[in-house]
Amino acid sequence: MQMDETFLRYNALDSACMVEIHNKVWPDLEDDFLDTYNMTLNIFPVLMFMQTKGVRVSHDLLDETKVDVLRTIKEKQAELDELVGHSLNVDSSKQCIAYFYGEKGITPYLNKNKKPTVDDKALQRLVRGTSTRPGLKEAKLIQDIRGLGKLYGTYLNMSFDSDSRMRGSYNPRGTKFGRLSSSKTIFDTGMNFQNLPSEFKKFLVPDPGYVFLELDKRQAEWVVVAFLTGDANMMAAFEQGIDVHTHTAHLMYNVPHEVIKLDNKLIGHSSDAQMIMELRLSDPILKDYAYSFPRTMSVRQAGKKSNHGLNYDEGYRGFAMTYEIDEKEAKRIYELYHKIYPGIKIWYEAIQRQLRAGRTLTNCFGRKVRFLGQWGDDLFKSAYSMLPQSTVVDSLNQGMERTYEDKWITKELNVDILAQVHDSILMQVPIEFVKDERTFNELHYRLTEYTSPDLTYNGRTFRIASDFKCGLNWGEFNKTTNNTGMVEIETHADLMKALEGWESISGTRASGLA
Repeated sequence: MQMDETFLRYNALDSACMVEIHNKVWPDLEDDFLDTYNMTLNIFPVLMFMQTKGVRVSHDLLDETKVDVLRTIKEKQAELDELVGHSLNVDSSKQCIAYFYGEKGITPYLNKNKKPTVDDKALQRLVRGTSTRPGLKEAKLIQDIRGLGKLYGTYLNMSFDSDSRMRGSYNPRGTKFGRLSSSKTIFDTGMNFQNLPSEFKKFLVPDPGYVFLELDKRQAEWVVVAFLTGDANMMAAFEQGIDVHTHTAHLMYNVPHEVIKLDNKLIGHSSDAQMIMELRLSDPILKDYAYSFPRTMSVRQAGKKSNHGLNYDEGYRGFAMTYEIDEKEAKRIYELYHKIYPGIKIWYEAIQRQLRAGRTLTNCFGRKVRFLGQWGDDLFKSAYSMLPQSTVVDSLNQGMERTYEDKWITKELNVDILAQVHDSILMQVPIEFVKDERTFNELHYRLTEYTSPDLTYNGRTFRIASDFKCGLNWGEFNKTTNNTGMVEIETHADLMKALEGWESISGTRASGLA
């Protein structure tokens, strides 16, 4: 290929500019940000492998998922039309505005241009309700139908590579605090691996003879916050090895763990206030707690949502919006959470003092982040999240890097690292090797050691535990709709039980065992 002089001159000037930039930037990099720079470089080999390898797509399961999604859309649309009393096009803002703000007489929610809107944020408010108006199921159904429509159009009809594999491009500096970002490939195929909905993951499957193995860091950010704040109640839960969501609910509502587990078993993930009240009143134990527990969720769910949502100075109004509950209930949850974990707000003050001293925070891996935004709450909230988020992802990236460099894992066992999603790593492992108990135990040990390094904050050293799942597809296990999906395993016996169950399943669902 002959290159013209303009092209060659452009590249020469570009290269010369890079030298000038290097000579100017490098002294600052060496002084403060060399650790971050090296962490970025070190992760490139495994990212390149992931981008090249890709994940196998089962077109049978893809077609099955499409049918399921279309059927669910039809069922939800029928339920919506029955509630409304006539047909309602969820994609028509005009029709939805006419229904909620006309027929229902609700004061309109406005967009930034001061015009009535039924965007997702407005629908969340309609679902949540107010002190004078109950939440509207119609709004939730519209959200669901729109979401399923996006799933169908965006994810289920994407372009895959010619070898029936899904690939993405990873960016190791795609976020402020070290988390990877991903996108389509340069050939406009594939998708962002970081936010795939669970319905989509069902038709991503391991290669024949392999099984998926996923390592997930257990309540990782919450654990880091516990040691950053030094809060006694948070650290007690970690040190005792108990379920932190149950522990939080226990402290918030001052009830025994057994009652919390009973309530969770009975209520599950339901958010229907009337049904929840009826269930509690019908139980001889829970009836005594019916009027003190959260109206729209199990008490464990209140603990879980608090653990996930209230560590970075989220206010009760934002909490209410996120979890679609009324503000009165959100305010009570917010106050209870910060009452039982007082160290969190004291930690906020410590972070602000560090910012005043130089606007820079450094995590235990040496990653430094300089906060140059406008001084105020938005900057503070970003800073509160930096240390926990970056600590978790740096430990996971380092573990992924060490796993990839371990020749026994990647060469002798032929384990492939396929994807990383925030707190987890997806791999595929040859079934013939992990059927051997000693091999499985050694692999389990090495993966745990690599991804659970010692972390030290405030003079205390700790490790974040790992959970493992396996499956013949990446979707969540469901006995009826996805019986070869990901299931939790703790021991080799758990793995063998899962494999034996899959071997008894005939048809395409068990094709990964072929």
